Amino acid sequence: MILAVLFAALSPIGALAAIDTFANTTVYDPGDANVKVSYARTETTTNNTIIAAWSDLQANSSISIYRSADNGFSWYAFGTATSDVAGRRLVQPHLLYVNETFGDYDAGTVLLAVNAVDDKSTNIEIYASGDLGETFALVSTVATGGKANTTNGATPVWEPFLLLNNHKIICYYSDQRDPQHGQKLSHQTTSEDFDSWGSAIDDVAFQNYTDRPGMTTVAKLPNGQFILTFEYAQPKPGGSAGENTYPIYYKLSNDPENFGTAPAQRLVVDTGARPNGGPYVTWTPLGGTGGTVVVSDSDSNSIFVNTNEGAGNWTEVKTPAGRAYSREVRVPSNDNGKLRITGGAEYDQQGPSLITATVMDLSKALNITQ
Repeated sequence: MILAVLFAALSPIGALAAIDTFANTTVYDPGDANVKVSYARTETTTNNTIIAAWSDLQANSSISIYRSADNGFSWYAFGTATSDVAGRRLVQPHLLYVNETFGDYDAGTVLLAVNAVDDKSTNIEIYASGDLGETFALVSTVATGGKANTTNGATPVWEPFLLLNNHKIICYYSDQRDPQHGQKLSHQTTSEDFDSWGSAIDDVAFQNYTDRPGMTTVAKLPNGQFILTFEYAQPKPGGSAGENTYPIYYKLSNDPENFGTAPAQRLVVDTGARPNGGPYVTWTPLGGTGGTVVVSDSDSNSIFVNTNEGAGNWTEVKTPAGRAYSREVRVPSNDNGKLRITGGAEYDQQGPSLITATVMDLSKALNITQ
């Protein structure tokens, strides 16, 4: 059993009251050693309430929503989204709280983007909730691809990520449908409602057909730029056919709808660590005028931070959270001196898995006095 370990909270940062820290508290336990749960995602709604979703390949045609009213320390079953298509599994979720009126939808709508997968297709679908995540209804399909298959030449779509910017919803995703690229990163936008999506635009598309950028996440920086992180799957030098490495790269752009022309940069760590696979990026105002960019990967307990708005080298910071495939990092809305880390199983984990949450003292880890 993974036990929560409580640590003392620091003094308030700015006008925010400090919240407690804890490590690897259980969000969800499937109660079955044969069930693998991973790819956890959270979102803050009203009154600092947090909701969570994750991938569960045994969940048939639905995806569970859990809720926490105490900053992520304890959780309970709250809601469900269910596919309208029998046999279609909902995986790779991403949640977005839309705190403004959008078409016919009132402010406070929660969006859930998923990859709806069946034996013939993959589908980036958008579900909407008017009751803060308790019930969801399908409102649109952003993109449709072939059946789930990571082989170059197959045509699926994967891994949606939602961003609200300038009264537009941007849906980023991994895209194998272009015959010129084994996989690239694309996005589509909507500005009037949640179902009128524009054409797919390239964000990352490399010249080498076999290169496979994947798993977009995006954060806004205080200088007006946006950072897009991704894993860059490349054939492993000297490896066997199909064997890849997954270093973390990123792009910076003044426009979150125009990453395509921005240069890709590898995330270089001062300790020589090599972050690998499934990155997630967030930003915190800790650390001076430019704040701190925080990136997690799939293979490490550590996070990787940069206090120069993405320029130059990055620093490795140890965390109390466990390793997890596509582990999420978010800054709590009610205490920007902390960092919330949520994850599930490791990529190749065979044994029992849990969805867990950690809140660490980021200001202490960065040696920042507020």
